[in-house]
Amino acid sequence: MERKKIRKKSLVILVVLVIAALIAAFIFLFKSAAFRLQTEKTPITVNAFVDKRKATIGDKIRYTIEVRANKDFKVKFPEFSEKLGIFYIRDYGKWERKWFTKKIYRQWYILDTYSTGKFVVPEAVIKYRTFREKNWHDIKAHEISIEIESVLNKDKNPAQIRDIYGPVLVPGRIPWVWVISVVLPALVVIALYLWLKKRNVREQKKICQKSAHETAYEALNALKRKEYLKYGKFMEYYIELSNIVRRYIEMRFSINAPDMTTEEFLQKVRDDNKLSYEHKRLLRNFLVHCDMVKFAKYEPNENEALLSFESAENFIDQTKEINEKNE
Repeated sequence: MERKKIRKKSLVILVVLVIAALIAAFIFLFKSAAFRLQTEKTPITVNAFVDKRKATIGDKIRYTIEVRANKDFKVKFPEFSEKLGIFYIRDYGKWERKWFTKKIYRQWYILDTYSTGKFVVPEAVIKYRTFREKNWHDIKAHEISIEIESVLNKDKNPAQIRDIYGPVLVPGRIPWVWVISVVLPALVVIALYLWLKKRNVREQKKICQKSAHETAYEALNALKRKEYLKYGKFMEYYIELSNIVRRYIEMRFSINAPDMTTEEFLQKVRDDNKLSYEHKRLLRNFLVHCDMVKFAKYEPNENEALLSFESAENFIDQTKEINEKNE
């Protein structure tokens, strides 16, 4: 009974704090209404940027193309091969967000190169049209220059370590009204929500928890039922198959495989004793084959796709835990 009372009081506090945060957010949004109206006058805009303009050989550079368009616009990003100018594409992804009458599209690429000098990420051509139109229009994302330096210092003294930069002051001041009315209630709400969630997860974790290989087998069966191969959707098939194996590795060996590129992951497990040499070789061949389909536009046949599925299943069979219940 006491637990129920505490839970009810917590929920009441949570509701009150959410209402306070919503009121503060409404005031902020009302003040920025003029800005939104001005933004909506432009039907589509495009911007390209990188996370670093200077890098050394082998550094990973995140290149992003962002498109903001009206909701009735359809947007199509360019299809790159394995290279973008002098840079190799190691990974990519995308997401979409809605913002009032606008939609925001982002597509990002992880790039690297092993040449030194000043290079340019070429301009990208994005196509767009309304749902009522048949013809596509073009809009370009500007090119970006990047300087790639050698890992050796210019004074040819590789042992020298550069001193750290001093503290950087952030210009401007945040009004205390915003801190009190928006930030503080939001932090309290988030903290209370995380506390309740953590307590519920802790209680339910002992009751029902699936093993890594059980989760992977269910995902493989679900992939079979989608019949991607029947309709020739090899790209979607290999993306999902690769993600199943990566999530299994994360759950089974506590390696953050879903957020790593194939190159980073293979480097991580190279000296790891959790996997045998045969398992590492099987995994390397499987992931490289998946990357050829996802990034190098390699077109496999149905037999190759079935062999990849069998490789994933064999890897899970050979590395699953054998000391669990009902095993």
